[in-house]
Amino acid sequence: MLLLVLLASVVVVLFKGALPAIEHFGAKFLVTSEWRVNEVERPLRDAVGKIQFDADGEQIIETIPQAFGALPTMYGTAVSSSLALLFAVPLALGSALFLVRLAPKFKLAAPIGFLIEFLASIPSIAYGVWGLFVLAPFLQSHIGPFVRDLLLDVPGLRWMFFETVTIAGQTSEREIPMVGRSMLCAGLVLAIMILPIITSVSRDVLRAVPRTQVEGSLALGATWWQSSWMMLKYARSGLFGAVMLGLARAAGETMAVAMVIGNANAINPSPFSPGQTMASLLANEFNDPGEKLHRPSLMYVALILLVMSLTFNIVARWLVVGKKQ
Repeated sequence: MLLLVLLASVVVVLFKGALPAIEHFGAKFLVTSEWRVNEVERPLRDAVGKIQFDADGEQIIETIPQAFGALPTMYGTAVSSSLALLFAVPLALGSALFLVRLAPKFKLAAPIGFLIEFLASIPSIAYGVWGLFVLAPFLQSHIGPFVRDLLLDVPGLRWMFFETVTIAGQTSEREIPMVGRSMLCAGLVLAIMILPIITSVSRDVLRAVPRTQVEGSLALGATWWQSSWMMLKYARSGLFGAVMLGLARAAGETMAVAMVIGNANAINPSPFSPGQTMASLLANEFNDPGEKLHRPSLMYVALILLVMSLTFNIVARWLVVGKKQ
C-alpha cells in the first residue's frame, strides 16, 4: 500500500508540474521537434530570404517564442534502446540457455552467475566513464570507418553515412562525420548494462520449464538444438517479459547515456550521429531551467518517461510471473 501511495505521489507531482505545458502544447508536444528554451529575436525575412525593412529603413525584427517538443528525445530513446536490445538479447538468451543446459555439467553455473550479478552491481556512472574514454574513441577511429567502408555500397544503406542538406535553395549530399559520442555508442553501453538483467531473468524462466518437456523431446529423437528450441518456445512469454525488463532499464538509464550519446536535440537517422534521450535531456537541463514553459516542459518529458517505464515493467512482470505460475 505504501508503494502505491509513493507512486501516486510521484505521478501527481509530475502531472502538476507539467500541467502548464500540457495545457499549452497538448498532444502536439509528442510530435514537435523544436526545443527552444529562450525567445529569439531575428530580422524578418521574406519567402526568398531577403531582410525586410520598415518605412524608416530600419530592419523589422521578429520575436520567435519558446518552443518545446519531445519528439527528438523520444526518437533518441527508441533508437538507443532498440540498438541495446539488438546487441543484448541474442547474447543474453544464449547465455541463459548455456547456464541452464550446459554449465551445470562443467560446474560453471555458479561462477558465471556470480559474474552476471557483478555486472549488474556496477554503477552506471562507471559504464559511462568507460564508454566516454574507451568505447567512443574506438568507435570513431576504428568501428565507424570500418562499417562505412563495408556497407557504403550496399543498396539502401547510404543514408547511414550521407545526409541531404539544403543551403540557399541548393540541395546537396554531405557525408555524416563519424563521431564517437553517438546513438550507437549509447546503444552499446546500454546493451552491456541490460545484459545481466535479461540473462538472469531468462535463466530463471528457462529453469521453470518442466523437465518432462525436455526429456520427452529427447526421447522422441530430438537433437540438443531442437530440444533447446522447444524450451525457448515453451518459455517465450517469460523470455519476452525479460526483454521488456531490459527495455525498461534501457529507456530509463540517465547518466551513462548522457555521457556518451552526444546530447544533440535532433532527429538523426544515422546511428553514427549524436542524439538525445528523454532521461539525458532531464539530466542536462533540469538543474538550470529557463523561464516560462521550460520547467513544465521538462516535467512533461519526465511524465512521459514515467508512463513508458511503468508500462514496460507492468507488462514484463505480468509475463514473467504469469509464466512461472
